Amino acid sequence: MKKVLFTLVALIISATSFAQLIANKTDNKITVGFDIFHDFQLNKSDFWDARGVNQGASWYITYNFPLGESKKHTVSIGAGMSHHNYYSYTHILNPYADTLQYKQYRDVENFKRCKVNVNYVDIPLELRFRIKDQFKIGVGFKLGIMVMGKTKYVGPDYDGDPLTGGNGNIVHEKECYIKNLERYAYTATLRVGWKWVSAYAAYQLNPVFETGHNAPDIHPLTVGISFAPF
Repeated sequence: MKKVLFTLVALIISATSFAQLIANKTDNKITVGFDIFHDFQLNKSDFWDARGVNQGASWYITYNFPLGESKKHTVSIGAGMSHHNYYSYTHILNPYADTLQYKQYRDVENFKRCKVNVNYVDIPLELRFRIKDQFKIGVGFKLGIMVMGKTKYVGPDYDGDPLTGGNGNIVHEKECYIKNLERYAYTATLRVGWKWVSAYAAYQLNPVFETGHNAPDIHPLTVGISFAPF
């Protein structure tokens, strides 16, 4: 655990130092940043038994245009990627089908985890305001284009009875295609911070899955920490 924390701190320091160097070289016209966050799964369906913690991460690079004559305030547009993990006790048995089917595993012994992983290429647009050069606020919107959606299940072999753990074998299963994911994600974003560290929040306006198809109605509310010298 200590090694993981040390590695994470080292990566944060290295990334922010590199981003600050870019900002200094480009007179703050380019920003490089990344976010570490948790997704609250809002509006989920009755049959979708979500886990409480859903960690994810994203990164971005933007070009900052001055807003009017002020160099402190900017309109910023760029590109990035985001990686969301939606954990649950509900296993999607047929992610490639038109109508989804599930098995529930909350009370099953030897169950490890189920997750849906969705990855987007992002196009962020933000209005960024500086107050006394230290306090920063960013209000924006980003368009996500889904490039990969997959599922992962680790637990008892569900060919048997899922309430008893089936035949007792632990299986690791991955499906690298989910048919009913929304192609695009429309997300409102907010950053409020001091210097290069900010609190980060976002809300996806449309669901993760297409409406219908017996799919869960997940609208993620994202809360986390953002690191960027903007």
